[in-house]
Amino acid sequence: MNFGMFGGGGIKAGRILGIPIRLDISFFFVFGLVVFLIATQILPDGLDGLGGAERWLWGVGAGAVYFISLLGHELAHSLTARRYGMEVSSITLFFFGGVSLIREDSQRPGQEFWIAIVGPLASLLIGVGFLLIALLALDSTTTLHDVALALGVLNVFLAAFNMLPGFPLDGGRVMRSLIWRVTGSRHRATRASARLGQLLGVLMIGYGLGGVLTDVGYFNSGFSPIWVALIGFLLLTQAGQGVKASELERDLAALRVGELMLTPPDARTAEADLPVRILAPSRAQLDQQDVFIAAESGTAVGVASAVQILLLDEEHYLNDRLRDIMLGAGDVLPLEPSAGADEALRRLQKERTFVLPVVERGRLLGVVGLEQILKALGQQPPSLDSTSGA
Repeated sequence: MNFGMFGGGGIKAGRILGIPIRLDISFFFVFGLVVFLIATQILPDGLDGLGGAERWLWGVGAGAVYFISLLGHELAHSLTARRYGMEVSSITLFFFGGVSLIREDSQRPGQEFWIAIVGPLASLLIGVGFLLIALLALDSTTTLHDVALALGVLNVFLAAFNMLPGFPLDGGRVMRSLIWRVTGSRHRATRASARLGQLLGVLMIGYGLGGVLTDVGYFNSGFSPIWVALIGFLLLTQAGQGVKASELERDLAALRVGELMLTPPDARTAEADLPVRILAPSRAQLDQQDVFIAAESGTAVGVASAVQILLLDEEHYLNDRLRDIMLGAGDVLPLEPSAGADEALRRLQKERTFVLPVVERGRLLGVVGLEQILKALGQQPPSLDSTSGA
């Protein structure tokens, strides 16, 4: 599951293949719940060794194996994204599953499809593996058989649930890739799959409320109505964010970089060897939207933003020259003025830079950054403490 709302922090639990692994605080609640359910509902009543602690030790062990398999699900997403050249910031395990934080969106429907589907496929393979071990290799009277059977069922259920066709579930992302392939429009595909996610969320909330408020047998099929309603609410919330994202994507695609870029005198020109402390003698008076074009003998050789100057520590502020902090003309591919703002935003995120040069026929026309894009959308850029590092 890819609920981004839990992906921003958490307790560091180590690294796997260079990817930071984090545990959201909600993870510990659901881990305890899984241990409780396995120990009290799945293991046989006669398991009372070690003064009654044996079943709980089995429960803790089974819970740990389940969440390792959940990590395998997320690693499948992350490693496939890496295969397509995308950077994976971290994996976070949380209340209802996990999320792989990938720094950029897929550029083609095929990428989206494979990144989304490998997670459920991994869970399905893990689940089938546990089931085969339980049914073919273990004595049905043993505790290990019961645990392996439970882990198999849990993983198969995880795969099936994630393939429900509503964003942001993996099945919703698969659906988005298919709609994207047919329509050729990513934002239309995002909107359609997010609407399906909202519908799925409403149905789950309705099912949960029906189970809580009525005695109708349909609503008592073995799933806890409160849990179903809670997951439905989370789906509805996240799918709503997906709808907003599709609208933002549409608005960005309609904007041209040439309409947003800063040009002289808005983008100030200064010699590349000019000390930063002279270029900006008072950082407290800098405007975050200021951009500087570095020049040598009248030729533009790079760009720098006020944000970069604001983030410098005291030593670098006093000693660096503009060329030390600038983004050189050869360090990044420039944008053309006809490029869409959506492309500019993807490039800013992927290349981790504050501004990008806008060039036409080898001539630097100006620069564009996150501030210009947000301003065009009527949003305020995030503020920085202008005294930081000064």
